[in-house]
Amino acid sequence: MTNFQNPLGSLMPDEKKRALVELLTQHDVPLIEDDVYGELYFGSKRPVPAKVFDTRGIVMHCSSFSKCLAPGYRVGWTAPGRYAQAVSRHKLTTTLSASVPAQAAVAEYLARGGYDRHLRELRHTLSMQQSAVMQAVVKYFPAGTRATRPLGGYFLWLELPEKVNTLVLHQQALSLGISIAPGPMFSAQRSFTNCLRLNYGHAWNERSEAALASLGRLVSAYSDGRRAPIIKPGLLKTP
Repeated sequence: MTNFQNPLGSLMPDEKKRALVELLTQHDVPLIEDDVYGELYFGSKRPVPAKVFDTRGIVMHCSSFSKCLAPGYRVGWTAPGRYAQAVSRHKLTTTLSASVPAQAAVAEYLARGGYDRHLRELRHTLSMQQSAVMQAVVKYFPAGTRATRPLGGYFLWLELPEKVNTLVLHQQALSLGISIAPGPMFSAQRSFTNCLRLNYGHAWNERSEAALASLGRLVSAYSDGRRAPIIKPGLLKTP
């Protein structure tokens, strides 16, 4: 993922994308580029994919409407360069094809010309929701909490005080109806035990803020070495 990577939300600079493609081209190594969050930028210009710097067809650029239009449709696309025939063959032998009605619905929507307007509104909404979640983290989480501030995408990465084990925090939060993604699930070595990922892709409301307030109290209790407070379970969900 070169643009707004999951879980950090990081954005690879253009010069690094160019250098990566040049290095892989030199050694004839293909690159599979997952660019599903590329359209969800908060600035004035879409970040370019690494595919832009591909002169030999080694980059297989992949994207989807699942993250920016219709998650349930599972419709995406690829520009696989020199590997087009191989990709088509593997697609045929694994899933045959995507749903034809879903593809037809997306094609009809695109033909009507509303997609760009939808993306502008979605980007604005996500930017506002990111700000709301960031403000809640500052308000409710203990001192020493650090957070990324991505320039697009869905995700915030939090680094909590070292005493916090987010696998334990995850179980406690689930008992309250709050879902988080603990850091170790993103590491083959089970690292980042005091880190977690938050998703600000859902609508921000009072329940979202209440969930983050409860989560912040749990984090504060663990970081202070105290027993986690007893909070009545509910149906709160983090964004």
